[in-house]
Amino acid sequence: MCLPGRREISCRLPDIGDRRAAPPEDSAIRGLDDFSGPVFHSARWDHSVELRSRRVAVIGTGSTGVQIVSRLAGTPATLTLFQRTAQWVMPMPNPRYPRLTHRTHRAFPWLDHLGYHAYRVPMEFFSTALVKPGWRRRLVAALCRANLRTVRDPQLRKALTPNYMPMCKRLVISGGFYRAIQRDDVELVTAPIDHLEPRGIVTDDGVLHEADVIVLATGFDAHAYMRPMRVTGRDGICLDEVWRDGPRAFETVAMPGFPNFFMLLGPHSPVGNFPLTAVAESQANHILRWIRRWQRREFDTVEPTVPATEAFNATLTAAMPDTVWTTGCDSWYLGKNGLPEVWPFTPAKHRAMLAETKLENYDLRVAPPELAGIDATTAGYASTMSCR
Repeated sequence: MCLPGRREISCRLPDIGDRRAAPPEDSAIRGLDDFSGPVFHSARWDHSVELRSRRVAVIGTGSTGVQIVSRLAGTPATLTLFQRTAQWVMPMPNPRYPRLTHRTHRAFPWLDHLGYHAYRVPMEFFSTALVKPGWRRRLVAALCRANLRTVRDPQLRKALTPNYMPMCKRLVISGGFYRAIQRDDVELVTAPIDHLEPRGIVTDDGVLHEADVIVLATGFDAHAYMRPMRVTGRDGICLDEVWRDGPRAFETVAMPGFPNFFMLLGPHSPVGNFPLTAVAESQANHILRWIRRWQRREFDTVEPTVPATEAFNATLTAAMPDTVWTTGCDSWYLGKNGLPEVWPFTPAKHRAMLAETKLENYDLRVAPPELAGIDATTAGYASTMSCR
């Protein structure tokens, strides 16, 4: 495995938390290097840049762009939001926790466990709206539309109205965005961006929107996963080749042909309908059980079988038509085949699946006697990762 500075380490059961490593998307904007002021991606925030009393432009209206505008409104002299696609916004309070709450949780740690489940239960309850038609889906859609009606100006409300069903794209959660966007010092621009020039942003209608600072809330390459790392499996098989037609995995954590290789937030994880931390916890617990089996010397290498992986992905594909993600919008959930690359069932089903390990779905191997005591990666029968 290659670390910063190209320092390499080796490990017997690599576990990659791949999705958070996705590279930021910003290369599609012409003239980024021509702008005379600071310009940075939200994932690489430049805290040395002063924003007070300056003209700040934010490009992007996904979750990150909404959060930035909600928090920054009132700080710069002007704040301009460039919108390519309107988003549905689900209202949800996000109050600051008082000091008393912090002191109480330190005194009674079990409150953390209680609070965790207090958030998890309602989120799982409403996550059904994403994967199955019914009253939950209608309720979430009604809440989003009611929230949009809090925008008083008809023209602004029209500009903020999406042309697709709520939740088809990743649902934006915010209790303050519509208040922020209605401020006198905040402007919404819906004309497509043509290019950047030294003074600011030029839209395709020829208008120059002058700015002192530009923030790119343009998202990430969600389909990169652990790449640009090079992952090599059994017999020299390369991950880029295996995923040429789109990412696939078995039960969201492993792949045939890549022994002893596990992923957090791998292909078809419930990233569209549940918090990533909770998903990663279920996957980490599953992986830890494999590590303990390996420590007990029950195997030297493990990987899912091809038939099990194909059956698993066929089940996912068959369930996709019921999901909200197939109702007619273009989103980063969709893969090359036009189908969503997310989990089409409830988070509870994903957690239950990972809690039960069916050994018949795996190829467990013991090293041949002549390789006893030799590291599996060195011997060539485990997966490896390297720098590009």
